[in-house]
Amino acid sequence: MANHARGDEPPLKSQPAAPGARSLSGFEAAGLVKFAYFTDEAPEPGTMLFTAFRRNMPPEVREASVRTAVTFFYGIQQTGRLLDIQVRWVNPDGAVARTSTQPMDQSRVGALWTWQVDRLENRDLTQAGVWAVELLISGHRVGRYPLLVRPGR
Repeated sequence: MANHARGDEPPLKSQPAAPGARSLSGFEAAGLVKFAYFTDEAPEPGTMLFTAFRRNMPPEVREASVRTAVTFFYGIQQTGRLLDIQVRWVNPDGAVARTSTQPMDQSRVGALWTWQVDRLENRDLTQAGVWAVELLISGHRVGRYPLLVRPGR
């Protein structure tokens, strides 16, 4: 489900082959998150996003309805390396409903940050209440993002 593209800057020259995944401390990992929120309009793969005045950033949503697909959008500051990223969808009961492992290869990207998305399909969003996404980088939980899911109409 991962899609990624560059943000803010035109691409620079490509670097050599990707180095191994970078090991980070929890503090370092937490400092890499530039954006993390839910949206109902994910950018098309390969879209260059510009943060100045959020000109073409996807809109943020704080609530959804049961059986409606929702996308978690996040941007990570450039590291120049491969990052191990995991997205955990936690249902209102506190159980992990789904986990996605999404490596992010920033070794060939010449931008200031890189974005990815993770989508929970309408068939999976079956329970009303507060859902959350836990974002992990290099095994460290760097954020927990709540989403209110209302009963269907």
